[in-house]
This record gives sequence, structure tokens and C-alpha cells, in this order.
Amino acid sequence: MQRSAMRGPLEEPVKGKIQVPAENLESEMLRTQLVTWRGILTKLCTAWSCHVQAPSMYREGFELNAMMLGDTLVLEEVPPTMMQWQAMQHERPKPKRSQRATYYGYNFESYCTKETPRLAAGSAASLPLAKVPGWSGDVNTNVQWCHIMKTKLGNNRIIIGGEVDCVETLDAGTEREREGVVELKTNLHVDSADDQNRLDAKMLKMYMQSFLLGVRTIVIGFRDQQGMLLSHKSFRPADLPRLVRGHAVQWNANDNLAFGSLILDFVRDTVRAETERWSYCMSQRVRENEKSLGAYAWRVHRTTNSFLGHLPLPAPQDAEQEYPVFRVSFQPPFSHVTVRYVTPYELGLDGRRRGRCGLVPTPFYLWATMPMTHLWG
Repeated sequence: MQRSAMRGPLEEPVKGKIQVPAENLESEMLRTQLVTWRGILTKLCTAWSCHVQAPSMYREGFELNAMMLGDTLVLEEVPPTMMQWQAMQHERPKPKRSQRATYYGYNFESYCTKETPRLAAGSAASLPLAKVPGWSGDVNTNVQWCHIMKTKLGNNRIIIGGEVDCVETLDAGTEREREGVVELKTNLHVDSADDQNRLDAKMLKMYMQSFLLGVRTIVIGFRDQQGMLLSHKSFRPADLPRLVRGHAVQWNANDNLAFGSLILDFVRDTVRAETERWSYCMSQRVRENEKSLGAYAWRVHRTTNSFLGHLPLPAPQDAEQEYPVFRVSFQPPFSHVTVRYVTPYELGLDGRRRGRCGLVPTPFYLWATMPMTHLWG
């Protein structure tokens, strides 16, 4: 069973904010400057390594949708339009080799996370994988666990959501017992210098994925060309930068994180300025209509002390029709980043915008804003 590789809208991270206790609501909203998925932040924080000699996986452009609500930037991947989605259903399937490699990864995750009866030491090693008690070999990619946490990159306080594979119990049986997130990966067994170079290149993405989401342990299963698991090894994310130091393919985690922070600052400043301009033009237009239609039900962001807190915002029914969203385009080597306004028509081409104000669900918009009259209530 297979699910779409495209991330859906930001329901999980946004719901995470709604569930903040009421007494902490105001401070959390004031402190959060970005809500997004881990995959998006990983792309931004690996952009520095997109030089000519970098692996092809780091030299692919991508586009994001962006909006500001209060002083919080919301980022999501650009979903395919309905026509693009239909065309994708009729595309030729990936080569069998590529499909098998994908299956091997899911297979390893499924095997490692399946609850099985406890076996005598060494007995599992003598059994074929498909016959290990409690595990059939079937892989269901439609099940996922979304981990939501607060983090910080540069001056940006972030609420980030991301899929994680499993957790481990730390300090079991003590007062400090807790869960630590574990990331599961697969890789071809390293038999040559080229194999090592490919692994070193992949470790940059592994590091960013783990560092940004607070993963404590990375477990890599090493397999052969036939998908047979030969060995596995555990790593701490903090060790990966040191492991590639001095190798033919090396990267600097601090440089990548700093570059990702600068990109975020640029996008935030640009989208914030454009949102302020849009709000001014919209308010001028509405005030003209108020002369004949009566007072408009303006709203403001509940964090009225923020930079954009006092900007007049549209009523929910109007925000569903028109709230400023911008398309941010990145092309390697990321010396140029372009930002443009996305029309409501273009935004609606993916067929998923009903009940949304810009990129966020309408209930979240209602929660994050309040009638302007409350300022003088």
C-alpha cells in the first residue's frame, strides 16, 4: 500500500498550536515566527551545499507557498494542481530497481517497528525475515506518526512537524524515564570509495532531518543489492559532521544552518512587507464600500503587540476568498530566490482550498484572530 509523496496542508503543526493551553496561548503566538514541515526546513538548510560538485539530490530546485498571519510565517510545499495530479496517475511507473529500493526502506522500518514475541538470543537470526513471528513482510506506507516540537534557527522560533519512525525508552525504570525519537534509514553496504562518498553525501540530509526534529538516534541498516540486511549501526546525529570531516565528500553543518537561517530571514522580511502592502490596499478598497454598505467586520491578529498585530484583516468569509499567499521559488545554486503573489484562482487549482484562509484552515484563522472591536472593548 502506498501513499502520496506530497505533504498535505499544515493541519498537524497548526492543530498543535491550537492545543496550546489557554494560559500560554499569547506567549506562544508571540514567540512563534515559523510554522512548517521538517522536510521544507531540511531543504532550506541543505541549500548551502548545492555547489557544482554536490550530489544531484542537492541541486534540485523547489517551490514553496508562504503567508504571514500576525508575525508568523507559514510555509508549505506547492501541491500539484488537479490537472497535474490526474496526469501523474497516468505517468509511466518508476523503474523496478527504484521501486525496490523504496520498498527496502519501508521494509526495514516495518520490520524494526513491528512488535514481536521475545525470542531466545540468536534465534531470530536463523529465521527468514518473512517468518519472524509477528511480522509478515507486508508494508503499509499509509500509517505515519507526526512529531510536533518547538525549535529555533537563528532568530526564528519555529513550530515544526515531521514524520518519525519510532521511539526508544531512555533511562528506563528511573524517574528520568522518557521517550527518544529514532530515525530509521537504509543504505547499500559500503564496499568501495564511491559507496562511502554516496553515504557521506546522504548523511547531510540525515543530519538535518534529525537535528531539526530533535531525533536522538539514527539507525542505518546496510543491505546488499538483493535487499538482504547485512548489518545495522546506530549513530548520534551530532556525530555525523565529524564522521565526514576530511572525506572526499564533506559538508559543514554550521554553514548549512546559517545559510538556512538567512534564507528564512529574507523570506519573512519579503512576505511581511508584501502582506502589509496588501492589507493597506485591501483596507482602502473596503473603506470605500463602507460608505454605502455599512461598517465592515474587521479582524486583527490576537497578538496585537506584534509587528503586524494591528493590521486590519478580512472577515473569515472574505479571507477564504482572498488572503495573500506568495510563491517562493528556489533554483540552485540558490544565488537567486524569487517571490511572487499567487492569485486566488491559481491557489485554488489544487482543489484543496475549501475551508481555508490562505494556507491555514478557517478554524485556525478564527482562533488566531479576533474582531477589531475587541481592541476597544
